[in-house]
Amino acid sequence: MVQRVTNQAQQATALQNIFRITEGLFKANERIATGKRINNLSDDPTAIRDSLSLKNSISQIQQFQRNIDNNVVFLQNADTALGSIGLGLVRARELSLGALAGTDSAETRQFAAIELGNIIDQALQSANSKVKNQYLFSGTELRTEPFMKTAGSSIVYLGNSQRFEVQIANNSPIPLTIPGSEMLATDLNPLLTGGTLLSDLNAGAGVPPGSFTITDRGGNTATINIPAGGTINSVISAINGAGLNVTASINAAGNGLALTDNSPTIVGSLTVAEAGGGHTAQALGIEGRIDGNLMGRDIDPRVTGNTLISDLNGGQGLNLTSINIVNGAASGVVDLSGAASLNDVLATINGSGFNVTATINTQGNALEVNSNSPNTAAIIREVGTGKTAEALGIGGGRNVFVALTKLREALAKDDSFGILASLDVLETTQAQMNNVRAEVGAIQRRLDQTGSIHESDIVTQSEQLSLVQDADITKEASTVAQLDFALNATLNTTARIIQPSLLDFLR
Repeated sequence: MVQRVTNQAQQATALQNIFRITEGLFKANERIATGKRINNLSDDPTAIRDSLSLKNSISQIQQFQRNIDNNVVFLQNADTALGSIGLGLVRARELSLGALAGTDSAETRQFAAIELGNIIDQALQSANSKVKNQYLFSGTELRTEPFMKTAGSSIVYLGNSQRFEVQIANNSPIPLTIPGSEMLATDLNPLLTGGTLLSDLNAGAGVPPGSFTITDRGGNTATINIPAGGTINSVISAINGAGLNVTASINAAGNGLALTDNSPTIVGSLTVAEAGGGHTAQALGIEGRIDGNLMGRDIDPRVTGNTLISDLNGGQGLNLTSINIVNGAASGVVDLSGAASLNDVLATINGSGFNVTATINTQGNALEVNSNSPNTAAIIREVGTGKTAEALGIGGGRNVFVALTKLREALAKDDSFGILASLDVLETTQAQMNNVRAEVGAIQRRLDQTGSIHESDIVTQSEQLSLVQDADITKEASTVAQLDFALNATLNTTARIIQPSLLDFLR
């Protein structure tokens, strides 16, 4: 049976073939032009998914690599600075041994004290080193100069006890700075409590009286007035009683405030702004704007005599045992294990009978012990394997500046007992410095190894991405040639099969 094929069917089939070949030719040319096998989501949905996943992974690894490349300089400069301080400790030990030689005199010890003063100044300069306008040893207070010489020539720490970290891999933060409180000085770092006086915040700079506004995420605004002489509890009560959908509390770290927004309807951001040109909110660490809850910054409470030992070290407390006091010919062990507060520590040391006075330093973050005699220097040493002197900031391994300034005082006062006692402290201090430098070196090594792994991963995943999305140019060029031939053949064949007739013009 013969079937008749209409002219309309012939034309539709011809056009369909031409369009199909033309579309294939267009896509082949597009793949050659872009170099990609996949240019539209419909080209290969499964490959698109794999491609996006690989691109995201590569982008993340490249960010980790940038974190390493941009910040390794912190560790390199920290090692250089610590190396310089370490050389100063070596020279200080040489001066001590020289001062104890039988041929030494009060005059030569004075010269040694002058040289040691220069060593201390050099160590202070190194401890205040900066990279990219950020201080190396101030913890996360990167814009704060970490060490300052006081009027009494002692050196106090101004930074915090937190480490500045960056991510170098998934869930792998690594510290790029080591706070000066871990190897050069002490920060007792007391826990913030409701009874903490506002005047004791920000290392004793306090919080000025004034006003600020809080706007919750529901759009409600209230003005909070903070008078002079208040406490953290008074600030929390003022905020919680303002009628907002905001609850104030001490943050989880125990070093600042937290504002939790409970607004049932969200129309904006939680905003804390100064009122009247003051800086009360900034001093409380809560000034800012955020789409969520606000975690205040560390407002650095200073210690007082009433500060509990259990509230020190960020709330972890201190394990106090005994210390050895050397003050001229007088020396002995003082047991501090029964102290519940810093007042107890101060009273025990001051009542020890060794003619010394213990006080809280000017920064309010450590203790200091000084001789009451103009002819002796009070040197505090550890007893056995204890770390009490170190923890309180009055001696021991990590208090480099205490060790150096006490030795200088002993040399200047021609105090042989103090010089001899300082030798033990210097030895412990040098060991601590070596440990810290080893830690810095270990971190650098980890960065190098992680960087090498990232470079290898980028190459491997880029190759895999190329296999998934890149076009085979040779194959595509062959495809273009085939389709071009097919198109020309189709056009020629179609032109011969579908001939126009007189009827086409009469319609």
